[in-house]
Amino acid sequence: MYLTEQEILDTPKALARTYEYFQVHKQQIKEFFAAQPQQKFSFMGCGSSYMLAKSAAALFSSFPNTAAAAIPAGDYIVDPAYWKEIVRDSIVITLSRSGRTSEIVRAIHHIKDTLGCPVLSVSMENDNDIMPMSDLDLTMDWCYDKSVCQTRTVANLYEAVLLLASIYSKEEALEQSVSAVCTENASFQVKTRPILEKLASLHWDNVVVVADGPVCGIAEEAALAFTEIAMLTGRYFHLLDYRHGPIVISDENTLTLMLLRPGEEALQDDMVRDVIKRGGPVVTISDKNGNPYESTEHITISGIKHFAPWGVPFIYLAQMLALLKAMELGGNPDAPKGLDAYIKL
Repeated sequence: MYLTEQEILDTPKALARTYEYFQVHKQQIKEFFAAQPQQKFSFMGCGSSYMLAKSAAALFSSFPNTAAAAIPAGDYIVDPAYWKEIVRDSIVITLSRSGRTSEIVRAIHHIKDTLGCPVLSVSMENDNDIMPMSDLDLTMDWCYDKSVCQTRTVANLYEAVLLLASIYSKEEALEQSVSAVCTENASFQVKTRPILEKLASLHWDNVVVVADGPVCGIAEEAALAFTEIAMLTGRYFHLLDYRHGPIVISDENTLTLMLLRPGEEALQDDMVRDVIKRGGPVVTISDKNGNPYESTEHITISGIKHFAPWGVPFIYLAQMLALLKAMELGGNPDAPKGLDAYIKL
């Protein structure tokens, strides 16, 4: 078994441990937020963690009287003057597997020296380079992926974002939904594995992921999973926005994953029909049973009231399908060409 697969399959255990970790540190996190008068956040990451920062910013921005921005750390260090007023008077939250990526470390050095913002860091490796500059550090070393492509790490960083959001907003429904997806993740893996194996055997050589709202960043990461693990082109678009140009290059060789949010039906149903017409395999994911869309495959996410935590089972689908496709093509998902675990400038 490949290391990447082992880490994907270990995700349910890691998710459960992360949830318990946040329960233990819940009061400490509450006190950190209470000590900061501002309701403004700057989420910072690189690569996969920057994509998760986009989900974090989208989610936090939905709370009353709260502003949030997602900042690519590399962009910040190239032109900190541009970001100055965006970051000023905000709580900076860094997301990182190693806590050693040069761009994030340099950016936080600059922010602490020039703006003095409080920093909360979330990472998967102890004694890293961001921790000494952090006012609060949350380190989950049981989630650290040794393989180059982040899988278990991504799912747990996203869970951490959701739990931080639930503590900040005091939304019990959000925390309950996070608890539910963690509890059900192992059974979800078992239930959907045969579907993913079938899909991996079909002919497709590029992937489009479409989704909206707070799952935007984790959905973009889902597209990246195909690029990094299977070495196939993966692209992400907002659901209805996909019509505005990109759909024209979708054809019979394009696999499309469509995460359909609960509530609205007509607009999303029309979009599904438009994508099916392009001729490639289409996978729909929603809270509906059966296959109401007549897509190639339909996967149901049930019992999760808050939409944002849907990103946890969704990222599993993408990661495992990418791994199975890599194996189908004879590739080695543990050794993707040209990738490093983290970047040192």
